[in-house]
Amino acid sequence: MDVMEVLSTRRTFRAFTKQPVPEDVVADILEAARTANCGANRQSLRYAVARSKEVVDSLCELTKWAAAIPDGAGTPALDQRPTLYIVLLQDTTVGGYSDIDVGIAVASMTTAAWAKGVGSCIIGTLHREKTAELLKLPENLLVHTGIAFGYPAHKSTVVPLKDGKKNYWRDENGDYFVPKYSLEEIVKYY
Repeated sequence: MDVMEVLSTRRTFRAFTKQPVPEDVVADILEAARTANCGANRQSLRYAVARSKEVVDSLCELTKWAAAIPDGAGTPALDQRPTLYIVLLQDTTVGGYSDIDVGIAVASMTTAAWAKGVGSCIIGTLHREKTAELLKLPENLLVHTGIAFGYPAHKSTVVPLKDGKKNYWRDENGDYFVPKYSLEEIVKYY
């Protein structure tokens, strides 16, 4: 895929196959994070990588998936959980914390993964204290965001936004549809 195809087809996935993410793809994801731009080159982010089923499952239990889909229907079934989970951590010994740095790292990681066919779900609603306990983190590392990775078990498609309704939905096959504004609706040229 060329870069625009990667960017335009990289969606959120919430159900995964059991195929593990290969080491070389994990290395690419982490290299994308390591080399991502950051304010003043502070490099204040650290990464906890969970690959074992036990730890990944435990992390999944500490998250809330797809809040826009009612009744937990966006939460992956036990047999469709991710095979890789990376937690972004803020090192408080490095000054200048920035959500922008997190956003850049997350975008870089998920794009690198999707270029290799690995889907992801960015998770901001996670129990941070329990995640820190589970990972036995030192006090200077604060949990910020989680990212679930794996090979998608469903499709996720962008569709035109109609009547201002932005909530995504699933069809009878479990595939996701994500409404987006058109360029004409969001861009003004000067």
